[in-house]
Amino acid sequence: MTTADVRDIDVPSVVAAVRNTDKFAALETMLEQSRFWDTLEAQRSRSGKPAGEFLVVLKPNFMMTIKIEDPPLVYTDPELVEHWITRMAEAGYTNVRVVEAQNVYGLWYRNRGVTHVARVIGLDGDGYDVHDLTDEQFPFDYGGSLGQHFVGESWRDADFRISFAKNKTHDVSHCTLVLKNTYGCLPAKDKFTEYHQKREVDTATIDALRHFPVHFAAIDATWSLDGPLGYKEGFDVVRDEDGRVQNEGNIHRTDTVIGGRDLLAVERVGMMKMGLDPDQDTRFYRLAVEEFGEREFEWIGDTCTYDEWLNIGEATCLQLDIGEELGVIAHFFGESMAHVDPVLFPPYKTTWVRRLMHFVGRYFFVRKVRGRKGIRVVPKCHGPVDCLGN
Repeated sequence: MTTADVRDIDVPSVVAAVRNTDKFAALETMLEQSRFWDTLEAQRSRSGKPAGEFLVVLKPNFMMTIKIEDPPLVYTDPELVEHWITRMAEAGYTNVRVVEAQNVYGLWYRNRGVTHVARVIGLDGDGYDVHDLTDEQFPFDYGGSLGQHFVGESWRDADFRISFAKNKTHDVSHCTLVLKNTYGCLPAKDKFTEYHQKREVDTATIDALRHFPVHFAAIDATWSLDGPLGYKEGFDVVRDEDGRVQNEGNIHRTDTVIGGRDLLAVERVGMMKMGLDPDQDTRFYRLAVEEFGEREFEWIGDTCTYDEWLNIGEATCLQLDIGEELGVIAHFFGESMAHVDPVLFPPYKTTWVRRLMHFVGRYFFVRKVRGRKGIRVVPKCHGPVDCLGN
């Protein structure tokens, strides 16, 4: 554990947004351009440990998985995760763990342990270990809103922490990127109760980051989900009750990988490429800036917003924020709107009440997605080179 600012290293702060239809080439280029290898070596040198003993912990986003996807839409691409780990092993960094923590799906469905979900999506632990932070909780005094709580051992003991998020919108925080991805490290399974009712989720996340900072952050935007409920499920097209195509779905092939050593800088770039204004944010980003401050960085590569992108309106975010704090209601909609594969993750209960609940929840879910209501982003480039070719 360290409370020092991990950005205080003698490596230029660069955020690289690399667009390439070859996802592995995009990842490789991002790692080079963002100075990942220099950052990794600088932190290893600080620790005094040899590369083989230096503990690297990588946190993807995959516990929202409800079915196997091809391509991965809701969860961080497992092939990119493993490719990154392979490249680190080739450089001598063989002590690597992939971590996640359980969430409320584990209250409603079976087989929701982290190691099982990881195997389902293809993270088999070949050359690395998969750790369930919920199963390795230790007491820790965070102070702030978290207070006396718990931390997962692997996240606590890491010499180098990586947040590898998936590029998605969110109906409470507008987006779920590298900052919110670290919220998934908080180990309680009933996250509605612990981090939405008892505490505010964003302040809890910042409290945790104060003690367990991230050394490198990346966003898998090879495929992305936008619009209402983009963090839950993807649709190619949206059809009406008669099966006719009503409009395009929320799936975007964005062919981009973003990364850098400054968590806040990567979050800022990720938000701007979604067409969001980080300076107007009232949740995760604002609190992170108040706590840690912004640093100068260089943004290289693709600086344009994603094509045909739809963001969530502020009114929706406020409504859902209140809803997540209402206990029984939050659990009702959280479970009923999840179109979970019952073979991979069988429900604990299959009563007629629950079947009715899922029917009603699914109706509202599809209706919300069909509406495609939100804020359509006006295409814009943020850098000196006009990526739009205007």
